[in-house]
Amino acid sequence: MNRRQFLKLAGVAGALTLPTWAAYDAAAGWMGETPPDGDPYVSADVIKAWPSSPIGASPILVLLNERGDNPFGAYLGEILRAEGLNCFQMTYLSGLDSAPLAWYDLILLSEGPLDGSQVELLDSYVKKGGRLVAMRPDARLASLFGLASLSGSTAGGYLKVEASQPIAQGIPTESLQYHGSADHYRLDGAQAIAWLSDAANTQSGFPAVTIHRSGQGQAALWAFDLARSVAYTRQGNPAWANRERDGENGIRTTDMFKGWVDLDRIHIPQADYQQRLLANLLSTLSQDARPLPRLWYFPGKAPGVFIATGDCHGNRASSIEDVLARVERRGGHMSIYYTFYPISDLGRMARRTASRAMALPLVGDALDSRFASPTPSQVAGWRARGHEFSLHPYVEEGVDEGWRLYWKEFTGRGCGPVSPTTRTHRILWTGWAESARHQTSHGIRMNLDFYHWGPAFRKETGEWVYGHLTGSGLPMRFVDEQGRILNIYQQLTQLADDHLLDIRYNSMEWGGQVKLSAQAALEVSETLLSRSVSDHCAIAANFHPDIFFIHPLAADEKSYAAEAQWVEGTLDYVGAQGIPIWSAKQWLDFTEVRHDARFEQVEWHAVAQRLSFRLSPRQAADAELSVLVPLQHGKARMAQIEVDGKTVKHEQRTVSGVAYAWVAVPAGSHQIAATYA
Repeated sequence: MNRRQFLKLAGVAGALTLPTWAAYDAAAGWMGETPPDGDPYVSADVIKAWPSSPIGASPILVLLNERGDNPFGAYLGEILRAEGLNCFQMTYLSGLDSAPLAWYDLILLSEGPLDGSQVELLDSYVKKGGRLVAMRPDARLASLFGLASLSGSTAGGYLKVEASQPIAQGIPTESLQYHGSADHYRLDGAQAIAWLSDAANTQSGFPAVTIHRSGQGQAALWAFDLARSVAYTRQGNPAWANRERDGENGIRTTDMFKGWVDLDRIHIPQADYQQRLLANLLSTLSQDARPLPRLWYFPGKAPGVFIATGDCHGNRASSIEDVLARVERRGGHMSIYYTFYPISDLGRMARRTASRAMALPLVGDALDSRFASPTPSQVAGWRARGHEFSLHPYVEEGVDEGWRLYWKEFTGRGCGPVSPTTRTHRILWTGWAESARHQTSHGIRMNLDFYHWGPAFRKETGEWVYGHLTGSGLPMRFVDEQGRILNIYQQLTQLADDHLLDIRYNSMEWGGQVKLSAQAALEVSETLLSRSVSDHCAIAANFHPDIFFIHPLAADEKSYAAEAQWVEGTLDYVGAQGIPIWSAKQWLDFTEVRHDARFEQVEWHAVAQRLSFRLSPRQAADAELSVLVPLQHGKARMAQIEVDGKTVKHEQRTVSGVAYAWVAVPAGSHQIAATYA
């Protein structure tokens, strides 16, 4: 049989089987699906009716102030969870007169005005032995904090820690940015933990964070609201939403950061370190109460996590296989965000039918060169190997239109379900949190659109800078302008080939801003990864599979070689640091388990000097959590740790200046006890 005869026979076979396959594909959904439209918000877990006894009460109570113009009080809960301090409860300040404050060792008060009775209740709580941490509190509490209230405030400045303060150990001594207004005070008995400062590290005479013993208790103050500041640091300036500011066509997340993040500080995860300063403060205040257990940021004993992702634009399955194989050789997994370009319903049916025909001997070889985008069976195979394959939508015509169109195409090609993590094409963004809200309504729970790309990260001197544009290397949920928490995590993408490398695609310069050689780009990767271990950051990268296809309409050999060298060198350095290589879906799964875990029944037996508590994740998963218990409590030191009644070995690790005993446990409920001597 010659080639012409074979192709005729194949055509006849295809014609005979097409109706059957078409009917099957119609049932399987080649018309595509409509994205779900659910509630994007998370309900605050707030106590509204108090139990009759303190059994199970947590050490920390967060008081949410409903008064005033600051809606970000509930975001303090997200800050505590990000720091692994999952041993708190929340209630509204309006019910303060009925709240059993004596049950709690620590109260964390959100910003807002107080009435006279609330001032008296909090004053009495502290003087009777309680511990209060307040965010930009009512001026009538100034004397409780050992401060004298002054006129004036400083908006959008810096704080600089007092290097001699034990609470500030492990926090960078460079001044760190905050956003919002900080009130002015004069010390009147309090100790300064940090001072308001400027970009040149020159501290003012106004304290930013203080601590003071009042009566039998202690009171600590933040001159600005940490919750609002962290939200603005992570998500950019809300006043600049929907504004083109970096000179590049298209409104992106980065437009809200040009002139917002200090480029001399971008290498520091500034928001993370301010959260850790709060964690250190809470740990210090608990020294004569219950020790505060924490959860480590990463799985098991890992020093960090590397999230491997790749945006792919209608490209061949072979290019995806190329980059996945490089990741797999290093024991990792990867997320592929793929764009199937929209075609007609009839064309989609033909593609689904052709993808089934490709499984046939000989016929498949003839079709492969024509239909080279991934088939449902190839996608299923990648997923079975532990990789993520999901949607990379175009939203140039609008967020709603783009998601509906590309969701239909993705599912209509037989590659559903859509996975719960994503990155948008060109990282286009709407509103301050509108894109996040829209994605959450469709079931997306982790977003990687905050992405280090473009001229916003070049100094006036011409120097390019690298680091954490959001001030964070950790995932946290988005919050909207009304202070409502969205059920989607923001994960920064710090490393991007289309920003760093001098590469070409389709015979054109391909987005690269800095145009580094592969070796120079690798040095950027290594610097960030090296710092990430001490800064406790997750690092995400975009390795475009498009560049792994050499073709006149794709990448040339030089670009392919540069991309491969940078990718492999980065992955090798990750492995040398002992950092796991995960897909975004793996990272999301772990993040949700850690976030939702609870420390319950936290009890301190003073005579036996024994701390006991239950770790209770709200969901089961194949994950390993690490529990941190303060190594020192008062004058006593950790002697042993028991997990489920058995003594286990523990390691010592210091997190931002605080020494902890460290033990890793599989996800699930565990009874843990720590004895001091």
